[in-house]
Parts: sequence; structure tokens; C-alpha cells
Amino acid sequence: MTHPHPIRTKEQVLKDFRTGEILDAARRVIGELGYAEASMERIAQAAGVAKGTLYLYFKNKESLLSAAFELGHAELMGRTRACTQRARGAKAKLREIARAFVEHCAEHQAFYRALLEQPALGPDGFAGSAGRARELVDEYIRYLAGSVERGIRAGELRGVDPERAARALVEILRGVVALRLREPDPTELTEDVDTAMDLFLHGVDAGEPK
Repeated sequence: MTHPHPIRTKEQVLKDFRTGEILDAARRVIGELGYAEASMERIAQAAGVAKGTLYLYFKNKESLLSAAFELGHAELMGRTRACTQRARGAKAKLREIARAFVEHCAEHQAFYRALLEQPALGPDGFAGSAGRARELVDEYIRYLAGSVERGIRAGELRGVDPERAARALVEILRGVVALRLREPDPTELTEDVDTAMDLFLHGVDAGEPK
């Protein structure tokens, strides 16, 4: 009988743990110093490993950044799935998705601010890893589009292209996060989420003029 979840060896568990520590250290150092100044040596020091050991896990700083982005995606997807399972109704699920997105970026704001300052390092850039980055973004879009599609079938949302609607919401959220990262004193997070969802669901149309 095949076990549904392959049993991992102690070495594999230790490697995963060490990789996680390195990626956490990389996000801290990049957030503190910026990508250009975040050398492999500084990241190794922050992770508590020798520089040579770091190269056993990642061949260069670009591959390390790509892995850090992938870790962030996994964390965001885990948070998103958990919160949408608790919500009832498409609008409630979409709001929870928006909240999870903004909260995740707020928890790693220094890291994402460093990426924002160099757009080529964001998910639309990643020279050498752009294909994988797009796959991760598309996975997130598909998950969000599923909530839109179910809302349309239930009559809670009007008939629109679910994927286009999902991408529109993501762009609104990215704009909100970019603004929060640039502000010295950001608006209360819930208020920004409410504004984003109001714009997504209702736009800025005030109706027919009186």
C-alpha cells in the first residue's frame, strides 16, 4: 500500500528547516539593506551559517530571492485558504482574500518595500525566474477567480469574466499595498481593505446626477 504522504528522512526535515531559516534571514537582510547591499555573506551571517554552506542551498542571490518570493507565495496561499474556508458567501470570501493579501504584505513590509523600490525584482521581473513567478501569480489568480465564479453562479455577483475580475482585484490590492509601503503612517489596515473592496464591488460611480 502506497502511503499518501511520502515519509521524509531526518535529513530532509533538517534541510527544509535550514532552508526556511535562510529564507527568513534573506527577507530580513534584504528588507534592512535593500537587494543591492544584501550580500550572500550578510545573509549567511543573519542565518547563522557559513557562506559556503549557503551556496549548498542556493547557487546565487537571484535564486535565493526567487525562493524567498516562492516562500511568501506559499504563506499567502495558506493564509488565504484558511480564511476563505471560514467565510460564507462570495463577497465575504473576497473580502477575506483582500484582508489576507494586505496583512501578509504588512507583516513583511520591509522586504516588499525593497522589492517595490526595484520593480525588476518583483513578480513581474525576476530575470531568469520570470516563468516560475508568473506561474505562482496565476495560481493565486485562479484561486481568487474561483470565488468570483461561485459568486456569479449563486447570483451574488453579476456575470463578468471571473479571471479578469480576479486580476482587477489583485491590481487594486497591489496599489493599496504600494501606497501603504510608501506612507510613513499608513491608514488603519481594515479601512484600506474596506476601501479596496468598495472600489472593486461598486467602483466610483455615484449614479445618475440629480
